[in-house]
Amino acid sequence: MACIKLNKAIVFGCTGGSVGLAGLYLVNKADLASFVVGSDVVLNSITLVSGAKAIPVDCYKNGAKMADALRTLDGAAGMEQTVTLTVYDKTSDGMAIQEALLSGNFVAFAKLKDGGSIKVAGLYAGLEAASMDGDSSAAGGFVTVTLKTPDNSRGDRNIVALPAVWTYLEANKLT
Repeated sequence: MACIKLNKAIVFGCTGGSVGLAGLYLVNKADLASFVVGSDVVLNSITLVSGAKAIPVDCYKNGAKMADALRTLDGAAGMEQTVTLTVYDKTSDGMAIQEALLSGNFVAFAKLKDGGSIKVAGLYAGLEAASMDGDSSAAGGFVTVTLKTPDNSRGDRNIVALPAVWTYLEANKLT
């Protein structure tokens, strides 16, 4: 990758900020037929394979979050991206969701509460299960799942998606 020059001022903007996600979709990486990144940091569009659906994730009381951290591997820098979510279903359906999360590779699309920016995680490297924890005596007995950039990879890129990508995901989601 060529050196990217910083060509914008780093300013506060006076809008403040709120925390949390307004919405989250997971897409099985294998179900992503194509995507177009129009610049180094903007995802213009995606296309799912025929019949594939985006998986909506409930963001109730911050039950889902996204985090980024620097990762370096052999002198190359990237981002370790982490998505943490809560599986609220304790039935066999919930167990099936957990099993699918354990063996899958995902791309996450997270709409932020403060202004609706859409962060993308795992577009290039995918996200894989890093931990899955539950305790019948704590946190409602729900299971927390952490998906992150695979080990031994350089990491992924910080990318935001255009609103059209979110509209596409909403039109092609599981119901």
